[in-house]
Parts: sequence; structure tokens; C-alpha cells
Amino acid sequence: MRAIQLDTDLEGPLALNDNAFELCREFIQPQGAKFFKQVSRYDDYLADLVKQPGYKAGDTLKFILPFLKAYGVTNEQIREFSNKTIKLVPGVEKTYGFLRRQGFPIFAISASYRQFAEAVGKKLGFDAAHLFSTELDLDKYVLAAAEAEELRRLQEEIAAAPEIELPPEAASLEDLPEPVREALALCGRTFQEAVPGMDIGRIYREVNVVGGGEKVQAMEESLARTGVKMADAMYVGDSITDVQAFHTVGAAGGLGLSFNGNHYAVNAAEVVVVADSAWPVALLACVFRQWGKDGVLELAAPESPDKPRTIVLPDAVIEPIARGLHGRGFNLYLSSHPDLKRIIKESAEMRVRLRGGAVAELG
Repeated sequence: MRAIQLDTDLEGPLALNDNAFELCREFIQPQGAKFFKQVSRYDDYLADLVKQPGYKAGDTLKFILPFLKAYGVTNEQIREFSNKTIKLVPGVEKTYGFLRRQGFPIFAISASYRQFAEAVGKKLGFDAAHLFSTELDLDKYVLAAAEAEELRRLQEEIAAAPEIELPPEAASLEDLPEPVREALALCGRTFQEAVPGMDIGRIYREVNVVGGGEKVQAMEESLARTGVKMADAMYVGDSITDVQAFHTVGAAGGLGLSFNGNHYAVNAAEVVVVADSAWPVALLACVFRQWGKDGVLELAAPESPDKPRTIVLPDAVIEPIARGLHGRGFNLYLSSHPDLKRIIKESAEMRVRLRGGAVAELG
């Protein structure tokens, strides 16, 4: 039986949180939640709509840092808040314990700040060396009072701007309403000009968010450590920051799995899971190891009277999975499904059910 490696995003497949959003909601007043949503949509705009050269999805987590600093947030506050607010995907502790006992090398690759990644990793028994995340030392930066005041003013201005909505059918800036274009322009002036021109702006040059291409690099490093080939890797993700990893692993013959993903993830992965527990990940990892990628794709293909879905795995493997799935529901699809819009909607509804509407709608 060949060696199979499992690399997974952290927020979504493992934890129900969006830690950066929750930090803004908790510590930035007024309207920290609205501010984060605006910045996240600006991030989506740069990464997906205009595809700005050199830009990577996930830099929302860099953009918000001077503003967290302006509201007095410290490393210790991030660490304490992260530890006390963790919400895990149902069944995830037993799922990943089972996978470790089955001998799967497992790595978490996340845009999340290191403080949150370590908190979740500790809960799940992950080796700290198997966590790739955004390194953050907010305490090392000094923020002048005048800059803090200006950052608070800019934050309020962005939160008060027209809400940034990016319809899936939009193909360019011209497809967006004028108020949305104005809000995007305000974000551009803030994050591309105003903040970089401040002393605190060096934080943008020094913090490297593990998103987009960095997730691919982290995956390559994790495989180099274990000696597993990309063709024998399974990557689990749920958002725009996972798109490049999905494309890379799929092109190499490995498996990209969207787990309750948004439309970015569903479109980019090859296999789509909509589930109310983490156990389907264990099932597909074991099918991948036993029967290869073709076995997973066959399992995910639409069932028909002449082609029922059949799972053949050793009893020692299938019995714990069956117990974990008992009373739980999940659906499995190929992203080439002819009714992908319905699947995107179903996946989005599960995101809302598990994570709440405010988190689920983020990119």
C-alpha cells in the first residue's frame, strides 16, 4: 500500500473559526466586523477579479494588522483570545486521531496567525513542526499616537463606506456598481498608499501571509520532509486561499478536496464534500490510499442503477469510519458535475449552518 500524505487548511476543515475576523470584531470598535468584511472583499477583488500581478489571496490578514495595533492589541491578547474561542468541526478530534493511527503524515497549512494555528494544533494533537502558518509578532512594532489616530479614522471610513459586494458573474471593475467601485478605491488608497507611507507600514513588508502561492510552497516543503510525491498527496481546503494548492496538487495527479467550501474552492477542487462532520475526510483519504485517485473520483461520480457506489476497504478501516459517520450526513460530488451551481449553494448552506453567516460568507 503506497504512502499517502494529507495536507489540510486549518480554518474550515479543522476549525469553524475565522480568527482574524473574530479578532477585528472583538477589538476594533466601532464596526470591526464590517471593517474586516470590507477588507476581505477587497482582497477577493485583487486576487480573483482583477488578478493583480504579484498579489496573493489572504493578504487581508496583513492589511488589518496596523489597525489591530492601533486599537492596542498585543501578542498575548491574540494568544488568549485564540485559545478561548476555538470552535472545532464536529468529529475532527477523533477523525484526525484515527488518521494518525492509520499512519498518514498530516500537515496543517493555514493563513491563520501562528497563535491561533498553535492553539488548534494543540487541541488536535498536531506536531508543532507540522503547522505552516503566518508568523506574527505584533509587539515588536511601535506605533506613534498620530498614526494610531489616523488608522482609527481610516478604519471608521472603510466601515462606513458602501458595502463591497462581488457578484460571481462580475468579470471586471466596470461590472460593479459605482458605490462599490468607490469603496474599492478607498481601500486601494488606504492599503496601497496611506498605510505603506506610515512608519507602521513596514509591517506590510515584513509579515508574509501563508496564502495562495505560499500554501503551495508549504505543501512542497511538507512533501520534501516526508518523501511523499505530490501525486500521492491529498489537499483539503475551503476558500480562495486554497485555489492555487488545489490546482497544483490536481495537476500533479494528487487529489484536491473542497470541504464545505465557498464558490472559489468548489470551482478549483476536483472533489466536493458537503458534510456536518470531519469523518468524510478520513473516508476519502483511506479510499485514496487503497484505490488511488481514480477510486475517489469513481466514488464521487453520480450514482446510477447500473453503477451504484461501492466502498471496499479493510474492516479495521471501514468500521471506525462507519461509527464516526453514523447519524451524520454528507454528500460527495465531482466539481465537473453539470449542476455545479446547486452544489455551490448546498456547500454554502452547510458553511452557514456550521460556521454562522458572518464567517461563512468570507472569501
